[in-house]
Amino acid sequence: MEASELTEGEIDEILSLYRQATTERTTTFDIIDRAGDERTHTKFLKWICDPEGSHGLDATFLNHCLDVAGGTQYAIEGVDGDTVNSISTFSRKPDETELDILIETDTRMLAFEIKTQSSLRHKQIDAQTRFLQKQVEKNAVNSWDYILLTQEHQNTKNSYPHLYWSDIHSCLTDIVGQVESEIDALRIRDWMHAINKDLLDQRDFGPESILTLQYGEKLNHLGIPYDSEAHIDDRIQLFKRLREWLREQYELSSGSSNEWTSRTLQSRFERGSDIYRIGKHRWEDARIRFEVLARDKRLKQGTDHDSHGYRSTDSLIEVTLRYIIDEQDTESSQENPTPGSQQRKKLHEKLKQDGHWESLQAAGFHRTRTLLPEDQPLSRYHMYSREIPVCEQDGKGVFADIRDAVAALMDTRASIDEFVEMEETQ
Repeated sequence: MEASELTEGEIDEILSLYRQATTERTTTFDIIDRAGDERTHTKFLKWICDPEGSHGLDATFLNHCLDVAGGTQYAIEGVDGDTVNSISTFSRKPDETELDILIETDTRMLAFEIKTQSSLRHKQIDAQTRFLQKQVEKNAVNSWDYILLTQEHQNTKNSYPHLYWSDIHSCLTDIVGQVESEIDALRIRDWMHAINKDLLDQRDFGPESILTLQYGEKLNHLGIPYDSEAHIDDRIQLFKRLREWLREQYELSSGSSNEWTSRTLQSRFERGSDIYRIGKHRWEDARIRFEVLARDKRLKQGTDHDSHGYRSTDSLIEVTLRYIIDEQDTESSQENPTPGSQQRKKLHEKLKQDGHWESLQAAGFHRTRTLLPEDQPLSRYHMYSREIPVCEQDGKGVFADIRDAVAALMDTRASIDEFVEMEETQ
């Protein structure tokens, strides 16, 4: 069969992907290029929460959100729309920071801190809540409520009511039928679609990317147009999400060599950029770090996969524990183990002794030496590898798989610290 010929199954798959890529609804957010823009979503939220908004819902939506945010842990009093004096966005009343949404009555202040992509900052929360408390101390109001709105739960020093974008979407679903104005109902439905598409679904590799990665070569031969750059944009967005998740989940700094550093966490999102690095300065001296690899070529089928001898030829993203050994160490054998291979074995035994190897295996990691053909030299760079295919279904779950793999590696930090310290003292 010619390289350009397609099987019946491939033709069906390509047609399905084309339908998905071309029939997806365009929202106002897409047209103005504000799909992930936090301020745009904040302004929509302010409008729907305003009792005097053109939607005619009074405080129905606002109270729905307060009820969900309160849950069983917090008692958040509802709002009578007639008592609201003002509702503003990006208020700079606090000296140190701004409030995304501030609702004021004669006796109460209600503030929303909103995040669409980035993580919450503790200093910002402290400044905002300090301002609200000062209003009580000055007898300007009797009480205040402070609500966090994010994609997923984020840890804070103090406990606050928490809303998620999925809650906002559910609340809009409940009330959109009550909106009499057809134009406003369309606005709300458009916003709901944008929330679902850009803040909830978070598709990591969409139909355009699958066409590029899985069928690009054949489509080129047949002269069928497709977006050859789609997978690059998807990869950039995935890495941005990974960085934000890491910053939220783990304490990061640019301080001493004993801390996790933003220097090694950052990655350049250029076409030639291939590696997302996670590590410590002192680990670099021991030639150890974690990496997420998504090279342009590696994402393509069958190219640049065999240089280390263990990778699948499918389009993939690879999460690794990188432990560089010298060139001569790659020729190690059981009969004549080299120093570099013995060091890797020591680290492996350390992680095994500390109970990490079992969890790493559960997260899909393999020792690269076990994946290699018998006569293949060891990988000079990678000690453990977890390969994550990107051409399954519509790509959902790619980020979750990467996150779980990175989390399993991050759990080994203390053990690797001890290993590095032992090696430094020898």
